Amino acid sequence: MEDINEQQDVAREINEAISRPYGETYDEDELLAELEELEQEDMEDNLRSMGGLPSVPSARLPSAPSGRVAHRATARRRGEDEEDMRMLASWGS
Repeated sequence: MEDINEQQDVAREINEAISRPYGETYDEDELLAELEELEQEDMEDNLRSMGGLPSVPSARLPSAPSGRVAHRATARRRGEDEEDMRMLASWGS
């Protein structure tokens, strides 16, 4: 009986040893966070090597043309568009 109990104890120890993870165990969330951090650093390094973002002009942009000038330009373009459409329509007939 004693031999059987000893064999069962040895079998239990072997079973426990096999079921334990081998080596270090890693937290998946921790690994993903580290990967994200490394990717962010890589992206920042790439931006720095490219010279960063383009500079934004500090001078004031020109304003839109006054109402009458803009209206005349729009009317002229509309007239040109209508003339082009008439020419296209005559080709199709």
